[in-house]
Amino acid sequence: MQANWREIATAFDHKKNFVLATIIKTCGATYQKAGAMMLINQQGDCVGLLSGGCLEADISLYAKQVLQDKQSQVIRYDLSADADLLWGLGLGCDGAIDILLQPLLASNQHLGFGVLLKYVKAQQTGYYLQNIPLNASLNTQQKPLKDKKQINKPFAKFVLSEQLDYQKIDVRKTDGKKIDSQKIKLTAESEHNTQLCIITPIKPPINLLICGAGPDVVPVAKFAEQMGWQVTLWDHRKAHLQQQHFNDYQQRCVRAKNTCISDYSMFDAAIVMTHNLVMDSEYLAKLIATPVTKLNYIGLLGPKARRDKLLKACEFELSQVQHRVYGPVGLNLGGRGAQAIALSMISEIQQHFYTQSSFKQYNEQSILCSLCCLKDVELTKANVKSRSVYSGVDCV
Repeated sequence: MQANWREIATAFDHKKNFVLATIIKTCGATYQKAGAMMLINQQGDCVGLLSGGCLEADISLYAKQVLQDKQSQVIRYDLSADADLLWGLGLGCDGAIDILLQPLLASNQHLGFGVLLKYVKAQQTGYYLQNIPLNASLNTQQKPLKDKKQINKPFAKFVLSEQLDYQKIDVRKTDGKKIDSQKIKLTAESEHNTQLCIITPIKPPINLLICGAGPDVVPVAKFAEQMGWQVTLWDHRKAHLQQQHFNDYQQRCVRAKNTCISDYSMFDAAIVMTHNLVMDSEYLAKLIATPVTKLNYIGLLGPKARRDKLLKACEFELSQVQHRVYGPVGLNLGGRGAQAIALSMISEIQQHFYTQSSFKQYNEQSILCSLCCLKDVELTKANVKSRSVYSGVDCV
């Protein structure tokens, strides 16, 4: 999942032109995997990383040419030992990546990227579909378009999760068999005019609610912000919320008893740390009552005995809320102090969402699909025959 959506959204300006760099295929050891994106402005400044800083300067040079030509381009970096030395990069990563460069222009409505960012800000999930130039060599059985003018013409489209059945498209080997999709139809001028596209799952950053605004919240909020998460602080003490440390976060001065269950449905995770037993129990009762499909992680600061007191006050047994309520909050990483505890909290939340198979959107991976010409996408019921689908993840 893209970790820096908030940073990208801040840098994006619908009045300016950009290049979107997207990894579409990797082999071997690479810093990022398929679907990772980086935004490049007209000055060549990069927002995000595709290689940890090794290739970004070179990528930005290609991006300037893409802006000039207004055409998509695919570049490959082969960092295997021999090829790496020939390129003069000397990185020794023993991997290879293919990167799609697409011009985001006012004239092409920025390929729907601005729309994507609006939905991400609204905490909506979806998929970003990007076509790949027909002259790109990706070791696939891609057939060339008859119309050579369409080879590098950029196209992309954002669709909401309910508009595309990812599970039916994500097929690793089709062997020429029919793939049924009930929610998406990709039309073409000719059945022979096929080309590749990459379908990237788009998941907004984790939306974290911190109940409490004491001094130990400062490193928790800071770590979460560095992870690219959305952070919101609630506390009934106005003076606590007005600390300079918290100026960059959304805030609400409120008592738990004055909130309603619907107030919590926008959040993915919550940490209860007001240090007040009554206040914490009121928060916990509302959090547990929030549908698990909305808010799935609840962390409680303090020892097990305190956790049990809070659950008892809410008339719940631990067995009823296991795998959702975590107390004491945080992984056992060792160390002492507010920073070490904050690190353990953020680590546990990260692990919770990225290791449980129930969170399909977090675990979905970008895929390369051999599809019909992607410029006319209709979201409707259809049967799509003979799609060759290739994995967009490591091909080690």
